[in-house]
Parts: sequence; structure tokens; C-alpha cells
Amino acid sequence: MHEQELRVRVGYQEDFPPFVGSGPAGPQGLAVDILTAAFEKLGIDAGWVHLSLAGQIPALRNGDVDMLACLGVTAERQNEVVFGEPIIQTGGALFTLQERPTELARIVTPSTGPLVAATQAAYPTCSVLEADNYPHALSLVIEGRADAAALNFHVGSQIAEREFPQRFTLPDTTFHTVHLAPAWAPSHDDAFRNAITGVLAAMRPLKNP
Repeated sequence: MHEQELRVRVGYQEDFPPFVGSGPAGPQGLAVDILTAAFEKLGIDAGWVHLSLAGQIPALRNGDVDMLACLGVTAERQNEVVFGEPIIQTGGALFTLQERPTELARIVTPSTGPLVAATQAAYPTCSVLEADNYPHALSLVIEGRADAAALNFHVGSQIAEREFPQRFTLPDTTFHTVHLAPAWAPSHDDAFRNAITGVLAAMRPLKNP
């Protein structure tokens, strides 16, 4: 790698626990731990940049960051970014209210998340609504504008309990497997990506929390 690549701007979703998020001391989470270990092996000084869910891919493609820490791999996103090897395995699940079990007709999911197409495929008779982010999706269920929220199993469980404690039935199964992987813009330095990918492959970090 070249000298200028020893300092890398890494974008991460600011509220995606337990994988990435902003904590009192800076970025934290499983993906941060995995990538930090890889950066240390390569002597890379990472500058972490927190981003919204919707702001991740635009920031990457605009050159505001050099890579994204972890992004859900989808066929649609593969047209926009270059993924590295997956580092985490998780999945999409449905979140419904405890006090209002109902037959599903309307499912909401973040519009820029990886579950829009997967939800449509898994529940073809349901209307799929789009929300801005996880709290917004959950709030639409609270308000009765949707019957369930399709969210990441692990992230949705944490955010549901944080934002709306004891209101949602937390799922025990997933309807769609999602792999999280580092991502680069279509125009990037192959040597840098290959170096990171090689170290991660040697570490064998793929985890299913």
C-alpha cells in the first residue's frame, strides 16, 4: 500500500448495535473490534466517521470516506459498491407489538436498508412500507400504521427495547440471512482492499452473534 493509505477514513452507521455505533469513547461494536484488529496488523491509522443509515453509500461514493465498516450485502447494493468478504452473519426478522397480535398485512422496513426486496419476497401478500430508519419503522408499528417491522434480528432487538421497552415481541427466528461486509466505492485502490481482505480472511472473523 502507498503511504497515503496508512490513514483511512472509515464510515460506520452511528446506531446499529451490537455491530457498530457511536459510544462515549467513539465507535464501538463487533465490526469495529474486528476491523480494528485488522488495521493494527497492517499498521493503518483509522479515522472513524459516523453516518446515518441513508448517508452511508452516498458518503462512500462522494469520497467523504474511504470505506464502510460493515454494510448488509444485497444484489442491489452490489451495483453501487464493492464488497469485501463478509465478517458477520445475521438476518432479518419481524417485530410485532405484544398487545396487538394481528394478521400481517403491512410490513415496514427502512428504505435504505437491505430488507426491502427480501421482505417483499418472503411476504408476497403483504404491503411493504418504507421508513427512514429503525426507530421510525418501529414507531409506525406503535402508531398502527404497520402491523410489523422487518429489521435486523440483533439490531432491531436492541433498538426496540431501548426506544419502546416491553412493547414489542422480540423474534426468535429470521426470515432472511444477511451478511455484513466492509465496502468500497467502485473506484478505489485495489491494493488497499486486497490487503484488508487478506488479513480478514486469515483472521476468519465471520460471526453470528
